[in-house]
Amino acid sequence: MTKVTSALPGGGESRPGQLRMAELVADAVADRAAVLVEAGTGTGKSLAYLVPVVASGRRAVVATATIALQSQLVESDVPLVAKALDRPVSVALLKGRRNYLCRQRLAELQRSKREEQLQLLGGRNPDNHLAEVVAWAAETIDGDREELDPSPPEDVWSAVSVGADECPGASRCPSGGECFSEQARQRAAAADVIVTNQHYYGLDLASSGALLPEHDVVVFDEAHQLPEVLGATCGTELGGGRIRGVGRRVRAILTDDDLSADLDRSAIDLDELLGPLVGHAIDDLGPLVSAIVLARDRADKVIAALRKLEPAEGSDVAARIERTNLAATRLVADIDAILEAEDSDVIWVDGRPEQPVLRRTPLELDAVLDDGLWPDRTVVLTSATLPDGITVQLGLGDDAAIERVGSPFDYPGLGLLYCPTELPPPRNEANRRAVQDEMIALIGAAGGRTLGLFTSYGAMSEAAERLDDELDLPVLVQGEAPKSVLIERFKADPSSVLLATLSFWQGIDLPGSTLTLVTIDRLPFPRPDEPVTQARRDRAGRWAFRDVDLPRAQTLLAQAAGRLIRRGDDRGVVAVLDPRLATTKSYRWELIRALPPFARTKDRQQVLEFLRRLDAEAGDGSGTGPQ
Repeated sequence: MTKVTSALPGGGESRPGQLRMAELVADAVADRAAVLVEAGTGTGKSLAYLVPVVASGRRAVVATATIALQSQLVESDVPLVAKALDRPVSVALLKGRRNYLCRQRLAELQRSKREEQLQLLGGRNPDNHLAEVVAWAAETIDGDREELDPSPPEDVWSAVSVGADECPGASRCPSGGECFSEQARQRAAAADVIVTNQHYYGLDLASSGALLPEHDVVVFDEAHQLPEVLGATCGTELGGGRIRGVGRRVRAILTDDDLSADLDRSAIDLDELLGPLVGHAIDDLGPLVSAIVLARDRADKVIAALRKLEPAEGSDVAARIERTNLAATRLVADIDAILEAEDSDVIWVDGRPEQPVLRRTPLELDAVLDDGLWPDRTVVLTSATLPDGITVQLGLGDDAAIERVGSPFDYPGLGLLYCPTELPPPRNEANRRAVQDEMIALIGAAGGRTLGLFTSYGAMSEAAERLDDELDLPVLVQGEAPKSVLIERFKADPSSVLLATLSFWQGIDLPGSTLTLVTIDRLPFPRPDEPVTQARRDRAGRWAFRDVDLPRAQTLLAQAAGRLIRRGDDRGVVAVLDPRLATTKSYRWELIRALPPFARTKDRQQVLEFLRRLDAEAGDGSGTGPQ
């Protein structure tokens, strides 16, 4: 163990939490056991799990929830650990097929008539968008979509990539020998450490290990998101868009227009039936069964028609037939999974009324995890926030304990947790205006430098309009540009204000004086009409609030507050503009204990003075913590 801990920065002396986590992971690797570690921001958790894993010499997969962390692991952390331990360690990044350019589809698109190109590109000019992709394809080594800046529109990328549901594999594809996705999988098969995302690992579990090479250790970083991710990847989805996509492929291959037209009719019928049900659980599939079964029968007819074709081996037509057959076959399989759903599955409608999606989400993951995850493998689950209920959600039972190691940051000296108690409660019609008033005062004192987080798009949009009118500061709003672009604009202009909803509450890193104020409009309890959450409540019965709603609010609130202090010299204010945090005795302390231990106040004047001082000091970096 000495060799392991000495490889950590500073020999572990300045980061006892990191040392403790490394020891826990080393013990789990030795025992082939599962370990859950909540490691506060600044612990250095990636090095804390990488050092013992690499030192063990066992092959490992690290599954994260964000692209930024994946890049950090591959480009920085794994090479650093390999050097510290003086070990030759190979690392590979592996993503789902849809993330890589498909050379075969690009070649087919280039050889297609202009009318088909326009259709596949969503009406966009092939001379521009297709030419850009072709030029990039000639020079890229990995074929990874992330290399394209700006990222192409979704229609364009869909036309030059394939999903797992339609790819026949390298051996049956004319361009298989130069397939970017296969090359990534080959690199992963030869690597000591494989970095991927949680979604891809979930798909591997759902496919009984068909996607990832054999490995002895898996680390789930940002593991608080894992139950939701696994529920999605082990489930099924069906929508008119998917059926329409199969029909579009059929139209390019078969001369029988009735087959594709029938699929289009099924897509329209399903959209019309599901549209009014968006956001609702489906307790009885009865009214939908006939339309779903009809879509299945029509997909079956397509499969039968494709089997009769005899294209030239290795031709573009053969490749298209193979992809279309796979897409139709998996469509049928997913329809069957929905029709044969278990009592423990939630059937619900997601998306927008104009693009509804029928989903089957399993509530019980025990069978999948007992077969594919826990046996004979070390499993490390870590995050800055791990709710107690995660052990039950992942089938580990009540006996599994979460080990908590502290952050090295001096939170009481770095920041304030501010909760104004006089604001109207969230359900009061005066609440939004009062929250906006508070934000205007705080943002003005901070000179911008604000991340404003909201629990709904409506509240965000209303606040954005008012702040833009009343503040002489740049106001950036989620949806106006891609997430990465908004974050770069925010970093580039310290006077700016960034307003966003739940997708910005976690996984973004804004260190330094760029950010000195995080506002949260209300406690992030789940909405009462979320179908999967409500199903979990029903199963929990009288303990629903404690077992379902409260852990979710704890995790999201802690993640949101964690955006503020990312380094030991960051300072600022987390303002929770929901008086329930200060006044509701039945749960306030559970929420407060989940947050970093900032100094707490309800004194607005103290907060304004602190923010003004930080704004004044931002130019030269001087100053002290909150007084």
